[in-house]
Amino acid sequence: MTMPPGASTTTDPFAAFAIDREPGYPPPAMTQLLGTGVTDHRGLVELPALAVLFDDLGGMPFYFAEPETSSMQARLSMSMLHRPEVHDRLRATAELAISDPGYGSTTVQITRADGSVVCVGTARNVRVGRPVVDGSDDLALPEPVAPNSQPAVAPLDPALSGAEVVAQLIDGTLPVGPITELLGGSVTRSDDDGSVAVEFTAAPWMANLMGTMHGGVIAAMLAQACSFDAQRNVRAGGGYQLIDFTCEFHRSPVVDGRSVRVEVTPVKLGRRLSIFDARMYDGEQLLGRATADARFDV
Repeated sequence: MTMPPGASTTTDPFAAFAIDREPGYPPPAMTQLLGTGVTDHRGLVELPALAVLFDDLGGMPFYFAEPETSSMQARLSMSMLHRPEVHDRLRATAELAISDPGYGSTTVQITRADGSVVCVGTARNVRVGRPVVDGSDDLALPEPVAPNSQPAVAPLDPALSGAEVVAQLIDGTLPVGPITELLGGSVTRSDDDGSVAVEFTAAPWMANLMGTMHGGVIAAMLAQACSFDAQRNVRAGGGYQLIDFTCEFHRSPVVDGRSVRVEVTPVKLGRRLSIFDARMYDGEQLLGRATADARFDV
């Protein structure tokens, strides 16, 4: 697998996705500058581009309830109806809804600059007691730079069926898109039953404070793989959008440059709404699972 453009200079998930933390607590708030560098193979900003923002903020209220112990997210549930624009600045807020010493649930809301809601959902938190690798609890982040290093993606040929688009993504005729390149991804298989397989590189920049892959990066990989399977099954000239996505984290991938694969299978294919099941593996070890709903009437 080739190294994606810019991967060697990417330092962490926040820099990669242009995420910043607003000063003050509570309530926690974070912002994200979008750009061409987080668009997909159609040149659109889809749900995967928001996963790091959603996951990181989703864990903050629970963490600050008992900051002397480490915590992580066990499950994310995200819902969208309208895509943000490529150059939007997003703002996310979160509140701890329920908790006890070991578990909690946080509600998350992401809005555009005009206050319109882009994404809502919940994060399930769990205290794990793992050591923090970098030893820093400083919440300050460098001033984010919009990820605009990639040129705008050309629109897809409307005469191509979804299966034809994915076949061209596999053979390299079509680019996989900036966000997939950022994640070190490639579509490796497309089957007659409508399923696909996607491989990603677990690079060191994807690490969280505990030294394993950031949950938002895992979610972005799972969601992007689901997006490719939606593309695989859409009709010629048709569009699609991921509108609901739920993922669960079983084991954190080791970020040493190894490949992880995501296998996606359609559960239901409909004219308006389709459902996909995704599983992430390192070899035969199951790392995470996800379910995504995609509109086919957009």
